[in-house]
Amino acid sequence: MPTFEGFPTDALGLLGALPMGDRDWYRASKREIDAVLLNPAKALVDALGERLRAEVSATFEAQPKVNGSISPLNEDLRFAPDKPPYRDYLMLNFWDGSPKKLAPTVRVRISPDSIGFGGGMLFDKQPLDRFRAAVADDRTGSALTTALAPLESLEGYELAGEALKRVPAPYDADHPRAALLRHKMLQARWPEPVPPELNDERFIDWCMERLTRFKPLHEWLSGHVMGAVRA
Repeated sequence: MPTFEGFPTDALGLLGALPMGDRDWYRASKREIDAVLLNPAKALVDALGERLRAEVSATFEAQPKVNGSISPLNEDLRFAPDKPPYRDYLMLNFWDGSPKKLAPTVRVRISPDSIGFGGGMLFDKQPLDRFRAAVADDRTGSALTTALAPLESLEGYELAGEALKRVPAPYDADHPRAALLRHKMLQARWPEPVPPELNDERFIDWCMERLTRFKPLHEWLSGHVMGAVRA
């Protein structure tokens, strides 16, 4: 895998142009898209994966390919027929466990006007039950609020996934962590302006400064929802 040396200076402009293209344009531009966007993204996934395994969890998965750690640039128009055919962002995903879609995950979202960071987990039934039990417990629930606290002061921060209007049974409606109990998934996220580091190898360190902020949340999800405390 080539070493990550930054995205070319025209990367953001090309990202912004993607939604305006059609399949013929994309096919004709494929060589440029690979050179300017996808090949640097693969090198970045490889570099960030190595750092995440060293600094957050030794079992992080980082697959430097589309449909691995790199989300496809095309939209699935079967489910969103009114959307443009191509996305104006690169989404890089790193997950820790199996199955991939339900494992604790951290993400980097590269857009023309921002770099977004996200960390959290989708829940199916058994993980959701474990999540709610851990949130309701005074010791483990307090540990989650402690893990989230440093992120809450970040500009643009939001905690996505609160989907229920009421606290689910059997938990009290006035539980001190009622808002968390109403979640059906959990993702802490925030955007930042695009930095000059995007265009050279310093972008690795810049991203890792932010991704390591998810470590307490990641360890909480791994230990209390996945069911195995990570060393």
